[in-house]
Amino acid sequence: MSKWTEVRDGLVAALDTSEVVESAKQQVIESLSNEGMAALESVADKFVTQVQAQASNEAGWNVIRDRFVLPLLINGAIWAVKFVLNKSTAAAPENN
Repeated sequence: MSKWTEVRDGLVAALDTSEVVESAKQQVIESLSNEGMAALESVADKFVTQVQAQASNEAGWNVIRDRFVLPLLINGAIWAVKFVLNKSTAAAPENN
């Protein structure tokens, strides 16, 4: 048996994979909830503000699109992602 195989087998034996995977998932969800969503909301707010400001220069359907449709879609998508992340963090302790 090679040295690498012994090291690998030792690491696998010492490591509880289900705990590592769960803690990694929780860390990713917490990072997305805290830092990721704040950055995404900042970009989305700036984009929505610019699109709504440009709506006054548009005509027809483009006015409705820029003033209402795009902002609602963007804010709705952000709300949905935050909702799922909040449910994921709330449901995680129940699974343990």
